[in-house]
Amino acid sequence: MPNPKTQIEKSRRDVRFSISIPIEYEKVYSIAKEKIVKKTVARDLSGGGIQFETDEDIPKGIKLSLKIKMPKLGKFFTVNAEVTHSKKIGNDVYDIGAKFLNISQEAKEAINMFYYINRFERKGPIGTYQK
Repeated sequence: MPNPKTQIEKSRRDVRFSISIPIEYEKVYSIAKEKIVKKTVARDLSGGGIQFETDEDIPKGIKLSLKIKMPKLGKFFTVNAEVTHSKKIGNDVYDIGAKFLNISQEAKEAINMFYYINRFERKGPIGTYQK
């Protein structure tokens, strides 16, 4: 069983920032006969996870495949994630948080580069990038 203190320390190593970028997701173990890909927008991002809004409640523990587009870098990457929380925030609107399960070093570097490009453009304090 993971040590909670270690998990907190790990999460603090990843810079989390507010963002508005397009993403696509699908449930990895969906019972549906056809693949259902949903489009939405990420609200915040770090090397360890993502937060986004959607029109469906996705229970904690559900695995997702995410395609994250980084417009300013002209890149996208696909990563598997696990839902860590789902909270209803409006009429048919849910706030979903997910941790990355297999993020590549290239994807982490793209996230960090995206953060620093946006921070430089906005000249805001570290960790408080607001669109």
